[in-house]
Amino acid sequence: MKNIKYFIFLIGIFSCIGCNEDFVTKQFTNGVVEDNFYKTVKDAEQALTGVYDPISRKGVYRESFVVLGECSSDNIDEQTGDNGDYGFQWKAVSDYRWLPDNIFIYSRWYDCYAGIFRANTFIQKVPAIVMDENIKKQYLAEATFLRAVYYWNLVITFGDVPLVNKVLSQSEYRKLARSPIADVYKQIEADLNAAIPNLPVANSNPVGRVTKGAALGFLGRMYLYQNKWQQAAEASKQVVDLGRYKLVPDFISLFNGKNENSVESLMEFQAVTFAPSYWDLGTKNSIASMWSPTIGWSNWYTPSKETVTIFPKGDQRRKSILVVGAVPADSIDVDGKGSKPFPTPPMRPTYFNNVSVRKYLPEGRDMNNVNNYEVNNHIIRYAEVLLNQAEALNEVGKGSEALVPLNQVRERAKMPDITETNQTALRTIIRQERRLELMFEGHRFFDLARWGIAETVLKSKGFVKGRNEFFPVPQAELGVMPNLTQYPK
Repeated sequence: MKNIKYFIFLIGIFSCIGCNEDFVTKQFTNGVVEDNFYKTVKDAEQALTGVYDPISRKGVYRESFVVLGECSSDNIDEQTGDNGDYGFQWKAVSDYRWLPDNIFIYSRWYDCYAGIFRANTFIQKVPAIVMDENIKKQYLAEATFLRAVYYWNLVITFGDVPLVNKVLSQSEYRKLARSPIADVYKQIEADLNAAIPNLPVANSNPVGRVTKGAALGFLGRMYLYQNKWQQAAEASKQVVDLGRYKLVPDFISLFNGKNENSVESLMEFQAVTFAPSYWDLGTKNSIASMWSPTIGWSNWYTPSKETVTIFPKGDQRRKSILVVGAVPADSIDVDGKGSKPFPTPPMRPTYFNNVSVRKYLPEGRDMNNVNNYEVNNHIIRYAEVLLNQAEALNEVGKGSEALVPLNQVRERAKMPDITETNQTALRTIIRQERRLELMFEGHRFFDLARWGIAETVLKSKGFVKGRNEFFPVPQAELGVMPNLTQYPK
């Protein structure tokens, strides 16, 4: 059995056995915590774990990052007729029938704001604790970075959102209204730049903690989403210049549990298994449940017909990303002594297009029970940084320089180097490369939206310009915050 990633493991157990249970598990609405907390170093450590907690929730880097970023894109054909469990809510996202009470939409809102309110409380309270100043600075930097991550997820999903950077009273909370996208990005940029100097290049703490590379990578991504091309190129270059990251030769090992927290990883959601299944307490990789072609959710996430044909001949990523007409393995290691024959069950009738997603499926495991395995989800990896750098360089007219990071990504896929330097032509190539490399990792819809081509690409799925660039906010929030407006109006 693989080693448990202790730090993130604490997130799950705090909700049932941790001290100050109200602080760690409560869905904050006004930022108020117990007055007797935040007195010791241990309090600070537990509170920081609480700030990390929403990373592992449905609305952040579990299901919602794939549902919102991929089901609504041209990478997925949502063909379920299943009304059980969450099936109808998945299909509603795919069909652009976006309702405020959709669990994946409102989970994004509540889980991100839970993280923000906890970060705000942490940032306000921890400076008064007597502890090693360098450790205190690092802890505060981690909380500040996480606040930026939560805000980034909110702004790409909902556009203008309430901006909160302090602990609020109940009356202040009720007065909140949408802040312009530009102001939210300004806060994200300020948080990332404040965090970076006090984050370690490599973290000696438990796996999963934030590092300088992750913060710089997010900074580059954040600039990219604002079309701040020069800043995006510079931030991405700073990641490269750290000299700590490189592409892993075996692409599929990044997604099947065999090469987690590798030299390509800037940040991962540390999935662990200590509960029987997805439906029980824990921080499991529920994404594997969605992709598996042999269990009941196989009709909820089906690669589109286009994804089957879009890969050029010889592209090694296709076999790592897609399972065509077969399952990844027919063996299982049941006793730690090696794999034994274990025929997988047949494909379910709902296995449309004769293809399924291979990313995040645990290789060599019993595919009937695939929803209970600890395969990490990537939050940001080095290949994305290189593609961010390539896109940004091309947009500032440095096409020849953009070819260097672009061709690094293509080389691993066994694809020939690109030599095109015409900006328009190279833009198309880079966008296509981004789709292939990052397929099913939650980027596609948001990329199409920021490029301004979502209507062209997604019109046949139901996308309507002026209505579907962003998702609706939870209806309950409109009652709590009278100044908050719905999208679209």
